[in-house]
Amino acid sequence: MSARMQVSLSEDRRTATLVFLDGSGVEGTIAFTLEQLGELIASLGTVRSAMVENVPPPPIEGAPVVPVFRTNWAVQPEALSEGSLIAFQHPAYGPVGLALAPEDARRVAQALTRHQAMMHSGRGDTGLPS
Repeated sequence: MSARMQVSLSEDRRTATLVFLDGSGVEGTIAFTLEQLGELIASLGTVRSAMVENVPPPPIEGAPVVPVFRTNWAVQPEALSEGSLIAFQHPAYGPVGLALAPEDARRVAQALTRHQAMMHSGRGDTGLPS
């Protein structure tokens, strides 16, 4: 079963249009500004998060990942877990963050340190735990 809708970007890149395709059970189109599209993505993310709340996260190994290269980011203390928060502007989803418990923050720092040492020594593996 495929989604019976299509989203296209206007030539001037100022609006996106959602078109309901034949067989979708819905007729018409909806145009979104950048702000409206961001609000829709955030709302859909909130709903999806609630839908998977009691489902274990799937493995990340082997999952396709689209890296973000151009962004603003920050690392800050995370009060609830007493760990760290890595936050960044994702071009598709807006501001997102990863909260790390103290032990996970230490593991990430160690892995990044090992990775940098390997990159400077010419080794090719990442040093990240598998």
